[in-house]
This record gives sequence, C-alpha cells and structure tokens, in this order.
Amino acid sequence: MRITALKASLAAVVASMDGILATAAAADNRDLTAEEQATFDAHAKEAEGLQAKIKTEENLLALKASAAMPVPPMPGVTGTGTGTGTGTVPAAPAEKPEPGAMVGRVALAIAATGGNDQRAMADYSQKAWGDETGQIVANMEQATNTKGGYLVDTAYSRDFISLLRPRVVIRQAGARSVPMPDGNITMRKQTGSTTAGYVGERSPAPVTDLTVSTLSMKAKTLRALVPITNQLIRRSSFGVDTMVRDDLVTSAAIKEDQQFLRGVASDLAPAGLLSMIPAGNKLTMTANPTLATVRSDMAKLKLRVVNANVPLSKCAYIMSPTVQSFLENITDGNGNKAFPEVAEGRFGIYPILVTTSVPNNLGAGGNESEIYFGDFEQFLIGDTYQVTLAASDSAAYDDNGTLRSAFSNDETLIRLIEEHDTQLRYDAAFAVLQGVTWAP
Repeated sequence: MRITALKASLAAVVASMDGILATAAAADNRDLTAEEQATFDAHAKEAEGLQAKIKTEENLLALKASAAMPVPPMPGVTGTGTGTGTGTVPAAPAEKPEPGAMVGRVALAIAATGGNDQRAMADYSQKAWGDETGQIVANMEQATNTKGGYLVDTAYSRDFISLLRPRVVIRQAGARSVPMPDGNITMRKQTGSTTAGYVGERSPAPVTDLTVSTLSMKAKTLRALVPITNQLIRRSSFGVDTMVRDDLVTSAAIKEDQQFLRGVASDLAPAGLLSMIPAGNKLTMTANPTLATVRSDMAKLKLRVVNANVPLSKCAYIMSPTVQSFLENITDGNGNKAFPEVAEGRFGIYPILVTTSVPNNLGAGGNESEIYFGDFEQFLIGDTYQVTLAASDSAAYDDNGTLRSAFSNDETLIRLIEEHDTQLRYDAAFAVLQGVTWAP
C-alpha cells in the first residue's frame, strides 16, 4: 500500500531529526551547527511534504469507500428471506499465497517473459496465479537505479525478508529490524549506563540520563543471483514459484549470515558483529583447556556483558557446530555430561544458535573458532523492505570459480537486490571468546 510506505518514510525522517537533536543534547545541550540546522530544516520540509501526501491518500481511500457499490445479485439468488431477489453475494475470500511466494511469482514472471514487457508479465501472472497476482505485477514500478529491474511491493518484500529470520543467526537471535525506506536513518546510540543515587536536601541530583551519541545507517546493496533452467520455466507447474522463492531466500541468507557475523564494514558492505565489538570485550580462550577452564571461559564471556548493565532482553550464544558438539559431549570425572542442557539448544539459561558462518579454521594453526554472546536486541538491522528483481537469459555468472553462460546452459539468471545496513545500539552488549580450539 502506498500509504504504508509513506508513513514508514515519515517515521524514518522523524527519527533522523531526533538523532540530530540527540547529538546536540549529548554535547552539553549545545546549539545546532549551521550544517546540522540546515539538515534538520530539510528534514522538516520533507516531513511536511510526506504529511501532505499521506493526507491525500487518506482522502482518496475515504472517497473510494464512499463510492463502493454493492455486489449485484446472481440470477436466482434471493436476499435474507424476503423473496425479492435483491440480496447480495458475499465475496469469496482471496487465496493468500505462502509468505514470500509473491517474490517468487514476480521473479518467475520476469524470467518467463524476458522482463521487457510489463503487460506480458501481468498476463503471464494472471494466467498462472489469478487476477490478483496479475494486477499486482501490472502495477509494479520499474527501479530507477536498476536497469530492467522491478520493485516488489513493500508488503511482499517485507514478507520475503521475514523468511530470512530463521536462516540468518543474527536475525534469529533477536536482532531488531529498523525500517529504513529512504535508505538512511540517524538515531540515538547508548555509550554508557545510567547514573542514579540518593541525595540530601539542597544537594545536586546525579545525572540520570543515558550516556548517548548518535548512530547512522545507510543502505548497502546485497545482490543474489539464482539460475533457473528454462525447461522448468516452460513446463512450470504448481509450486514452482515457491521453489524460486526458496532459492532466492537461500542465496540471500547465506551471504547475510556471513556478513552480519564477521563481515568487514566498507562503503559497499555493512559491518559484522565481530568488527563492532569493543576490544575490551574480545576475550581469549585459556590455553591447554580443561573442563574447569571451559567453565571459567564461558562464565567470563557472559559476565563481560552482564557487568555492563545490559538489559539482557534477548541474549544468546552463537557458535560453530564443532564447538557446540564439544560442549554437548564433554564429560566430568564421573562420565556425566558436563552441560546436559546443550543437547536442548541452550547453555545455562540462554539459547545456542549454531552456524557454519563461524569458522573452525582460524588462527596460525588453522584450528581456532569463536563464541559470541550478547543481547541481540541491541543489534540493529536497517532494512529498506524493498526487493528489486531482474532477469536475463544471456548473462554469465560465477559458479564456484567457473564462469558459466546462462544462454549456453539454456538458463535464465534471476537477480535479487536487497538493501540494509547494521549498527550496534550499545557496543558493550556483546562479547566474543576467540582462539577457541575445543573440538570433540
């Protein structure tokens, strides 16, 4: 819905304005600089424009509601017992596609028709999945910054991105997704805990506000390429759209999982958790590990976060399958499992999330790994909630080091573009244990 996107844009602009004021407030409530004031005024003007557009959309919705006509009766259908034949027929509920399936349908329609004729794409979609999907495809906007690409409606893009949560450990652990429809946002960042205390009469009150600064996020572009055989497109049957969706989800999830954990920040890529953890929260495994040192190291890892007065709202551990297997199977002197709860997916009271995106081949010996712990509600993912799709049957792609031609292989290459960025709202909310050589 256009009104939903407009309200999301307005929320992002207001958050940016709040961030500018927070920066000044954090610096002894100083006045805004000339540059900050100009940016604030520009945001204020943009907010006024968005408010006007929202009002226009609301008026249009009201007019459409007032102009709605009753459904005409079908021949022979009577009303509610009057016998006059003037009753109405309730509309049949539309079949709701599986979450994210609309992205698969759009991708398949683009691939099947070459993506150059939107009317042909809409006709294909209507025949394959019905009038509603055909209308959605017909109303899609073409991406201004992506040649031949089409923007998937925000609601369906959000549906698709929600499928990444169980496949990307940072998202699964509870990272907070922040709407970023305009591609950038500025907001408050916590840099220290609160200070409070009891005082006597006429004594100055202690500072009770959080120590804050600002953080900014700017959308970085993730591209995922998925080849589909043209035979599958030509002989498409029920369920092919969900197959395409699943391939796109898997491709995007693998890269997100790797980048959000250990990726290096740049102008083109978001920062990974490892690069944002403060140096003081990067611990090293005790040499020559025993059960006692394993217990001690895990306790130090947790306490480094707990002692920072973190809310502990959505705490979790992230580790490799090898380290998880070690913790599950290590025994005490009596042969009993030292950490029986690991078999249930937790260490102590907090859940364990396992991913191969945490390597086991780090360090000089090529046998080291890492364990992360923190309150993942403090990890922010700025999502634009806008998926862009394009297709080509003549492009080439890299298949594990081998360059392949879609044309030669009778394939169509689908390209998905998703935009996001990452930040920590409170750096001290995370710690990592490095140099871990634990293995079964």
